[in-house]
Amino acid sequence: MYVLFETAAGFALFKVTKDKKLEKLDKLHESFADAESANNVVKLKAFAKFKDTKDAMKSIEKLMKGKVSKSLNKFLTKNIVQKEIED
Repeated sequence: MYVLFETAAGFALFKVTKDKKLEKLDKLHESFADAESANNVVKLKAFAKFKDTKDAMKSIEKLMKGKVSKSLNKFLTKNIVQKEIED
């Protein structure tokens, strides 16, 4: 399972290493209390930096409409789809 996180700088893609930790939503915050705890649940797989403010705004606008921007689609294809085929 993967988690996509959007930041002001770009998109971060995390691979979940312990699925069971995500099942207890009421205690999820405990798994992310500090960097070491979070590192036991998820691992950073890839990061895509926005080219500029315009790129960031386009991505946000698309997501708000329930769509995926070209740059996000390319990032996910490269880091999930192609990696799964290779593995």
